[in-house]
Amino acid sequence: MHSPSFVSEKNLPAHSLCKSLGLRTPSFTPTLVPHNHPILSASDMPLSVRVLHTPGHTPDELALWDAGEQMLYVGDTLYEFEPIMFPNEGDIRSWLSSVDELIAVVMASCTPAEVLINCGHRTAMRPALDILHSAKQFMMDVLLGKEKARRRTVKRGVEFVEYMQAGGRYRMQCPERLVEEARSVVRMD
Repeated sequence: MHSPSFVSEKNLPAHSLCKSLGLRTPSFTPTLVPHNHPILSASDMPLSVRVLHTPGHTPDELALWDAGEQMLYVGDTLYEFEPIMFPNEGDIRSWLSSVDELIAVVMASCTPAEVLINCGHRTAMRPALDILHSAKQFMMDVLLGKEKARRRTVKRGVEFVEYMQAGGRYRMQCPERLVEEARSVVRMD
């Protein structure tokens, strides 16, 4: 489920936005691990944390599941009160599948109602199932036309659209093409 080409030396300048911002691209060699990969301690002892591939926001998006602490860390996959951002390389269909996978991880825990979620920007220590289900519902409302575009802009030559839920709990900004591609699949379901 991961995308090695997304973080390749050749593609990293564009995908990291360094190229468009005129910044020097950092040099590093990523370590690619399979989905549900355990994180080991310095002494190679397994910890209660696993790496989950959650493509959608970007092809290489990751989440961390800490079963011992009942914590889900989802990075930029989603959050409340800040726009969920999708760059050109994003994919809303993959995002929906990743959210379903995260819900399944939480549901498989010993106490799903007690699992908390931490997101990359604003949402922290909140009930995971509530956030995952409500963010997915917002996205479905966008795709089904229940949420209307509030703003259109052009970024790096691409038409972006913004949707915002009443009250502002969820917002999304992405290339309009991503919404159209996802709508074509949702209408067929």
